[in-house]
Amino acid sequence: MNDGFVFQWPMLLVFLAALLYFEVMRRLDRYWANRTPLSDEERLCNHARNQGISEHEVFKRAAATWTLNPEIAHSDFNAYLKAGILPHYVRDYLRKLTTL
Repeated sequence: MNDGFVFQWPMLLVFLAALLYFEVMRRLDRYWANRTPLSDEERLCNHARNQGISEHEVFKRAAATWTLNPEIAHSDFNAYLKAGILPHYVRDYLRKLTTL
């Protein structure tokens, strides 16, 4: 009556189809992730996390490369937090980092 588990070919096909589906989705995700360029805000976040520093520190380093006061970087960072607008010197700093 109860034969326990009985192997059948359709079960294997369903399992292989599921594996194929997940592999295709993983590859498509990688493909589109590599084709989509990062926004400047994403570059800022990624650079800060990779360096182990805060976004505010990135602003200060960018200001230093343009010989601006740290107070300007601080006020620009506050404006970035309020409005989400990156100043030009930070964008330039982040773009130069990616070309190195």
